[in-house]
Amino acid sequence: MKVLPILLGALTVLAVLLAGAAPTSAQAINGDVTGPPALAPGQVAAYNLTIVGEPEGAEVNYTVSYWITGSNLTGGAPLSASPGRVTGNRTAYRLNVTAPGRDQAITLVVSIEARSRTGVESATVEEPITVVTPIVLTATFHNASPTAATNVTVRFYVDAVLAGTSTIREVGANADATVTVNYLPTELATGPHTVRAEADLDRNGVIDASKGEVVVLDLFYRETPGLSPGWTFLIGMAAFIPVFLGVVALRRRRQA
Repeated sequence: MKVLPILLGALTVLAVLLAGAAPTSAQAINGDVTGPPALAPGQVAAYNLTIVGEPEGAEVNYTVSYWITGSNLTGGAPLSASPGRVTGNRTAYRLNVTAPGRDQAITLVVSIEARSRTGVESATVEEPITVVTPIVLTATFHNASPTAATNVTVRFYVDAVLAGTSTIREVGANADATVTVNYLPTELATGPHTVRAEADLDRNGVIDASKGEVVVLDLFYRETPGLSPGWTFLIGMAAFIPVFLGVVALRRRRQA
C-alpha cells in the first residue's frame, strides 16, 4: 500500500529537478572584421567578416549589410544609401570595399541580423580604414654579367621597416630590370626618411656582396600634407661576381 506514495514522491522530486534546471541560453551575436588597415585612393579590397555567437534555434539565417562612412566618399563604395548586402546561414562572409578618391580616415560599418525560430538578434561592427596616397618605390637594376639573373627578390625598407617585397623574374645579360612597390605611409611623420632596397639573388634573406647581392640607400622628405619634390642622393655600392646590380631610384607621387 505504500508503493504509490513513494512513486509519487519520486516523480515529484524529478519534476522539481527538471523545473529547476537552467535552460541553455544563446550567446549574443557579434562580428569580427579583418582586412587591410590602409588603402590607396580608389583601391578595391576584400574584408572578411566572421560572425560569433548565435541565437537559439536549429536554423539561423543571417543578413549582413555594410557601407563606408567618411568626410568625402566620392568614388567610394558601398555607401549607406546603397549598402552592400550578403545573406546565408554560414558565419563567414567576404565584404568588397572601394576606397574613396581622397586621403582621409573612413569607417567600414557592418550591420548583422540573425533570424531564428525564436526571434531576431542584431549587432553592428565598425572597422577603421586609412585612405592614403602611396609612395611609389622603384628600383632599377643593371646586370653587367654575361649570364642572366633570375627570380631576384627585392625588398624595400623605409626607416628600417619592411615596406614591400617584389621579384624580378629575369635580368638579362648586360640588361636592366625595374621593380616597383607601392608603399602606404599611414604613420610616416613629417621630415626626412631613408629608403633601402636589397637585391637578394639566392632568396635566403641575407645580402652577400661576394655573390653580387647589393644594398642601396636613398632619402626622401615628407611635408604636410604630401611629399615634397625634395632631394635625393645615392650612396655608392660595389659588388662583382657573378652579377653586378646597380642603380636605385625613388619615384615620388604627390598626394591628391
